[in-house]
Amino acid sequence: MDRIDPRLRQAERQPPAPGVAVFDFDRTLIRQGSLGMLLRALLGTRRYVSACGAAAAAALFAPARQRREIYRNTLLRRTLSGRRIAEVHAAAARIFPRLEWRPDSMDAYARHRAAGRRILVASGGLSCYMPILLRLKGLRIDGLLATEMVVEDGVLTGELAAPACTGEEKARRVEQWLAGTAGEIWCYGNWPHDAEMLALSHHPTVIPARRHQP
Repeated sequence: MDRIDPRLRQAERQPPAPGVAVFDFDRTLIRQGSLGMLLRALLGTRRYVSACGAAAAAALFAPARQRREIYRNTLLRRTLSGRRIAEVHAAAARIFPRLEWRPDSMDAYARHRAAGRRILVASGGLSCYMPILLRLKGLRIDGLLATEMVVEDGVLTGELAAPACTGEEKARRVEQWLAGTAGEIWCYGNWPHDAEMLALSHHPTVIPARRHQP
């Protein structure tokens, strides 16, 4: 009679690893885009709209593939250069009551947390305000990937410290964070912006876009 290695018997008795659930933030956990809300709260509507117009003009004649990046970088430079981190934190606290949290995504978060899975939030939003919103909501997470800005002596320069945490870059950073993870991966995001991240998942969920009211 063949003898079975005791380590194999022990492995058979081990429950499966709980895995990881990865959530986008804007238009996934919440219905809106948080960056625009934050910048409007920080600058006021008139100055925010003016900055958006300048960013759109800067991107207008750029190659199509680069327009989104140029628009974003120009907007951040015009709106955040010289702003103190404390100002951004205060603006984040002001917009928090207006955030519309998606019940379906929040239910999914609660299920994964109850199942013992690690929770990762991966967002194109900025790391200088995202933790404030998550903390005020009381969400317990195991990791946050967000867009990093250069900060000097508590003041934003308006420049990115690394590529924005969107698209392929977001997927690369999520994959790096997940390296060595045991168990299955659940991902929640919107299409097409999170397509690369969703492709990393055993269980991808596309969150439908918000329907405009007539």
